[in-house]
Amino acid sequence: MIIATLYSVERAPDGQSYMIKNKEAPLCPDCGQLLSGYDRRRRHVIDGAGMVFWFQLRRLKCKSCNKLHIELPDFMAPNKHYDARLIEDVISDRSNFCPADDSTIRRWKK
Repeated sequence: MIIATLYSVERAPDGQSYMIKNKEAPLCPDCGQLLSGYDRRRRHVIDGAGMVFWFQLRRLKCKSCNKLHIELPDFMAPNKHYDARLIEDVISDRSNFCPADDSTIRRWKK
């Protein structure tokens, strides 16, 4: 997994989702070689108001070690469907409202 920190967000051609355009060359976290595009994967993220946004994330392949990596923007938490900042705010008790279930919030705080 590659976390992109310098990127732009653009509307995808389908008009219903967004694409992340990384402004940095993606390097393989395992061997350091330049990655090339492989395909895209759809994923959603839920913001603090409970709105769902769909993204088309790039999957990148390393020609050296033959591994696939997904390019994730820094506002998405790996393996989570909620905005990363929302999760951080809930864990640190900076937010009083969260659209997630109580059981999900308890898991985040473990």
